[in-house]
Amino acid sequence: MPERDRLKLLGAGLAGLGVAHAQGLGPVAGKPISSEPWRIAMQLSDGIDQAYEGLVNIQNVLQLDPKLKFTVVGYSRAIRFLLNGTKTPTGALFSGMIGDLANQGVEFKACRNTLTFLKIPTSDVVLEATLVPAGVYELVRLQSLGWYYIKP
Repeated sequence: MPERDRLKLLGAGLAGLGVAHAQGLGPVAGKPISSEPWRIAMQLSDGIDQAYEGLVNIQNVLQLDPKLKFTVVGYSRAIRFLLNGTKTPTGALFSGMIGDLANQGVEFKACRNTLTFLKIPTSDVVLEATLVPAGVYELVRLQSLGWYYIKP
């Protein structure tokens, strides 16, 4: 099927999901999309709102297919979501969301370059996050290993 037709089909399907949700039917149940877990690297670098949106996206997707593997790479303006005490736009602590997602196998990576530039001590980073030398480099590395890349 040509790429253009696949995009039209995808758009129609997504529009249908939106209609079902808008009509009060709630989220549409899905079937797992793969027999092997897909590996997804998510870039969060634009700020707290984007980080919150990204984590909510992961929660929703894991309800559809809990076998998917996510690695979240935080850097630049979004690095603060990986710090102890940072609150979501709704007033909850990010650490609660991060802990829940980590318990489902989601990995979190914090950019050491960003922490150094902003003079944030590494001790401020949530326990679930590991440090990587550079967030952009980590995303490129994961993609080179076959991970899919998304940025909400």
